[in-house]
Amino acid sequence: MQASQILTDVRRELLETTGAFWSDTELLRLLNRAELDIVNRSRILEDQAFLSTTQGVADYPLPNNWLSAKLALINTKESASDNDSWQRLEPTNLEKMGQERPNFKRADSDAQGTPLKYWIWNDRIYLYPTPDAMVTGNLYLYYKAKPIPITITSQSISIDDTLAEGLIAYILWKAWSKAKETSLAEEQKGIYVSYVGEARRWAKKRSGDQRYKFDIISSIPFNEGRPSDTFPF
Repeated sequence: MQASQILTDVRRELLETTGAFWSDTELLRLLNRAELDIVNRSRILEDQAFLSTTQGVADYPLPNNWLSAKLALINTKESASDNDSWQRLEPTNLEKMGQERPNFKRADSDAQGTPLKYWIWNDRIYLYPTPDAMVTGNLYLYYKAKPIPITITSQSISIDDTLAEGLIAYILWKAWSKAKETSLAEEQKGIYVSYVGEARRWAKKRSGDQRYKFDIISSIPFNEGRPSDTFPF
């Protein structure tokens, strides 16, 4: 859905279509705040990226829209002619590295190897050990992403269209608050909060064929070996 559609709906609720009081610039700013807030609360946006490794270099910048890591893979093939060989990197943090490998900053050739762990610091991903000359492949990241800022009304929103009403409610909440319409603001705030909950549920069950908390995985039916109308006690 384009930003222009959302702003049109917002202006209709605000009873203003000319932009005399609510400029497009201000409403776009609120729209960006709405997307960022709902994504921060629900972690609904996802992305992936390649990062090329370099011998002797331990840290690499993360994508601009990176929010939090979900999975990091390293291609451990030893030459360009080999088949890809992806291995999962073990997540860790700076404190653990300082405790377990206090000499982790060492990057000379004797300390290099195939990376086994990664951690995040200051919007950069660090690998340990530091990649050596034999690691010719890429680092592959799956991550939760931030929305792309909207600068013109012809741009589309980043989240799914089914949550657009939540963005409208957020803008109206802030707009009515500015206009000192407390009851209207509180009403729209409640609608927005309900859409945050909807976004969280949608993010958790995006793959609808997964088994969840109360599902039991078994290849044997519950009534195997006995009539279906009897019980084992």
